[in-house]
Amino acid sequence: MNYPKIDSSYVWKKKYLNRFIAGMIGFGLMMPFVIFVGKKVEANVIVHALIALLPVIPFLVAMIAFLQNIKTMDEMWKKIMSEALIYTAVIAMTSSFAFGMLQIMNVVNSFSVFYVFPFMMVLWTFCFAYFHIKYNGLQVNEK
Repeated sequence: MNYPKIDSSYVWKKKYLNRFIAGMIGFGLMMPFVIFVGKKVEANVIVHALIALLPVIPFLVAMIAFLQNIKTMDEMWKKIMSEALIYTAVIAMTSSFAFGMLQIMNVVNSFSVFYVFPFMMVLWTFCFAYFHIKYNGLQVNEK
């Protein structure tokens, strides 16, 4: 049976991978805290704003590690990553603009900008897969 071959030339550098994983775990743990516990805290607006922004700190740690790892890649992987990120940004901006215009015209109900981030994460996955296949092909490991 033939399975798609995974190209091993794209490897996270260990120090960046550890920072990325730590940041994403911190982000994942902070989100429920803010959503469920942070709302119940009796405090002024400044404290609520600080609590709401807590998940941004570990997320920034993860994204900085992600960007630093991209700097260590060869030219082909930088091209794949940058094109995936550019296409993701353009599609997300266009979609957000379109939904905003539909909201203004009362065609759709309003939605939180919070959902743009998960949309971009899923979208980036598809864009990355598309450009990976475009530049590397879908190689098959034959026995």
